[in-house]
Amino acid sequence: MKQSSSIALRRDGTGSSVASDFSKGTGYHSQRSDIFVRAIIWGFVGSIFGGLYIGFTGMLAPFISSDLVIIPAAAFAGAVGAAFYGSFQVAIIGTLAGSFSGIGYLILSENQQLNEMAVISLLAGVVAGFIYGNTHHEVSGALMKALTGLITGMIAGILLWLLTRMGMNFNNYFTTALLVPITGTFYIYGIFKVINRLECRLPLPMVGSLVAGALSVVVAGSIWIVHEAMLANYHLAEASAAHVEFKQIMGAILGGTTGGLIAGGLYAWVGLKWLAWRD
Repeated sequence: MKQSSSIALRRDGTGSSVASDFSKGTGYHSQRSDIFVRAIIWGFVGSIFGGLYIGFTGMLAPFISSDLVIIPAAAFAGAVGAAFYGSFQVAIIGTLAGSFSGIGYLILSENQQLNEMAVISLLAGVVAGFIYGNTHHEVSGALMKALTGLITGMIAGILLWLLTRMGMNFNNYFTTALLVPITGTFYIYGIFKVINRLECRLPLPMVGSLVAGALSVVVAGSIWIVHEAMLANYHLAEASAAHVEFKQIMGAILGGTTGGLIAGGLYAWVGLKWLAWRD
């Protein structure tokens, strides 16, 4: 009887219509949810990329010409952003190690030196990454993903550098707003398909140590920069320069966030998958 009732429902169209409407509604809400989630994730990674990009630009500017500094700054920012996007657990471990070691050093040390802080943070990240990699398998692809981010960030930096050589000038907001979607597009729809085929033979503890150690140093360096800026502002030394630097940092962060939100939401809206290699 149950079977005949089911057949009757299908024949008169009632059951199929309800099921169709339900599936359409579910699909619509699922797509809208995917657009929201991916836009938020891309926006979050974009904000990280923007802050790191402006930080690396300031660090590398004394050693590289002002126009070429775009390339390594975008490459390093892409590597860290890829670690957060593809290996969130390892990124959190490295961030916590850098935060605790950096803040602890600033509190306990009387004669503060950047190189000492970097060494301590590196050791903290290496130890934390080793412990995590020895107990969790999620660390397996972290190094390859960071390498992918390094290459895609370099490609995005080269493309933007070529635009500047053609006479186009961008402020920090539009620079990161362009770099984030370009880097992300090459990451998920190009380079990752190639890098993922390379087999990483390093032991998991060593992979965790390398990635978490690098992230720890970057985070500690960011804490140092914020600390120095706050001291300069407190003592009213070079206040105008600090204010301009703060505006540049915020512009880069907002630009990266904007580019990430738009690109992530757009890719979800047109139905593109999170990683093309899964197709």
